[in-house]
Amino acid sequence: MNDLDPLWLRSFVAVADTQSVTRAAQQVHRTQSAVSTHLQQLEASLGVRLAERSTRSLALTAEGERFLPHARRLLDWQADARAAVQPAAEEEVRRIGISEYFMPARLGELLALLHDSTPGVRFELLWASSASLQQLWQAGTMDLAVVTSDEPLPGARLIRREPLAWVHAERYAVPTSGPAPLVLLGPECPVRRLALDALARAGRAHHLRLSCTGAHGAMAALRAGWGIGCLNQSAVPPDLVALSASQRWPSPGRLSFYSLTRPALQATERELRRWAQA
Repeated sequence: MNDLDPLWLRSFVAVADTQSVTRAAQQVHRTQSAVSTHLQQLEASLGVRLAERSTRSLALTAEGERFLPHARRLLDWQADARAAVQPAAEEEVRRIGISEYFMPARLGELLALLHDSTPGVRFELLWASSASLQQLWQAGTMDLAVVTSDEPLPGARLIRREPLAWVHAERYAVPTSGPAPLVLLGPECPVRRLALDALARAGRAHHLRLSCTGAHGAMAALRAGWGIGCLNQSAVPPDLVALSASQRWPSPGRLSFYSLTRPALQATERELRRWAQA
């Protein structure tokens, strides 16, 4: 038996799939006579008839049916062999930054949405403070950023707004007199500014017991009983307790989330906005 030419195999598989020499020729971009010749050469090499042809129909013989899966595998192996020595295509990388306050309990859903909305793209995801993300955006190193702000951002789109609440650990005894001890993020944090403004308007005495550089540190301090914090609704974990609104603990208002998006990720941003507003 002679070696089997991949051209013969490709024409044979196309004939088997389309049950027509004419349609097979269109599929493999050859002439009808070339496909017929390939089939004849393959049959001669194997020494068996692979297809029965008539003026109106074409069907594989029993030998053709048995040979077909082997032909497919031979073509697959050839494709695998070729791919093994080709340089790997460089993946497209998109950099996305997400505020630490942006629905942290649903981070898995967010990652799935990013994966499904932009197939074939590799993401670098940074979960950080809004101040850090805005600096990176201004430096041109982010393709999409979701940030918080206590005022509208130029060129940004509002995607979500949530009420803020005062929170503390379950076993923490909230002081009934004296300045309230607070656990907040740094001066650049919009949640901190909204919280302190609300207390100032209400004349509520307070002192900043701990100022953290990240949400993880603030959460740990609250759980350890360092004081009272302020979080947006979706960022409150189940082991922290929200204080009911009162004159002594005035509502800090609502926290706004904005998206900053480069043109390449506008479709992804639309999916993200729909998801965030659902």
